[in-house]
Amino acid sequence: MIIRFFKITKLPQVITASIVSLTIMLVLKNGHTSFNDFISLTALISAFLLSLFIISKNSILKNNQFTTLGLILFSGVYFRMPTDINIDISYIFLLLSIRRIYSLKSNKNISKKLFDVGFWLAISCFFNPYNIFFLITIVLGIYFFYKINLKIILKLICGFLVATLLLLFYTSYTSLQTLNGDFIINYLDLSIIALNADKASMNNDYFHWSFAVSSCILFIFYSFKYFGKNLSERIKNLFLLIFFLNSLILVLLINEYSIFLFFPFLVTLIKIISELKMNLFIEMTILTIILINSYPF
Repeated sequence: MIIRFFKITKLPQVITASIVSLTIMLVLKNGHTSFNDFISLTALISAFLLSLFIISKNSILKNNQFTTLGLILFSGVYFRMPTDINIDISYIFLLLSIRRIYSLKSNKNISKKLFDVGFWLAISCFFNPYNIFFLITIVLGIYFFYKINLKIILKLICGFLVATLLLLFYTSYTSLQTLNGDFIINYLDLSIIALNADKASMNNDYFHWSFAVSSCILFIFYSFKYFGKNLSERIKNLFLLIFFLNSLILVLLINEYSIFLFFPFLVTLIKIISELKMNLFIEMTILTIILINSYPF
């Protein structure tokens, strides 16, 4: 059933890519692997499986047999950079919201889907307040795949508010404080302080910027070469481009941004690879990139 669920990408490929990613993490961490590292790997694999579902369910790629290769290439960058468990978890919930946006084109259960979009986005923002920037992607995605009006915005807000209230009640209960105006103000103040502290500690090292620059080059190549031959493909690719630009904004704000580039990176890289003729030179080039990517420096 799981093989059928992920269609072209077979279970052995997923297992192999996961093991290789684990090996890359162990090499890059130089034996100093913590429990948080394994949690980060689990989050990455979860994001990967969810990405596979979105890709296969919505026919974003005609041929996705190279997606596991994308996981291996991405993991070499991902494990070099600082990771935050809350940010990794927030990305998984963000992808759940993105998944519901893609499903709007079927015109079924629209109200429920719009509610879910807002609901998952609110949970994502709870784990990482910076994710509110993706509201741009959310609103434009709804417009591209369905339509936008005041009623639709209210349904989106309704889902967002329900999740927010549930999370505030949970936070109030676990902290043994009364849920009132002062509690909400204090919660917002703490969130703003955390954002400022994160921005102040942002690391502008080589890997922080190199992957973002590489992704930009990849997207430029993709945009000119494989943007789509029909309206449906172009809408999907335009939405992916906006999602990528939204993700790129986070490069300027936080250090642990790499996970946010995963889905657009995966789709773009695999689209390019699948369009190229896989001759010996290209295969050797990919192998060389993997080896360099896995080297602990």
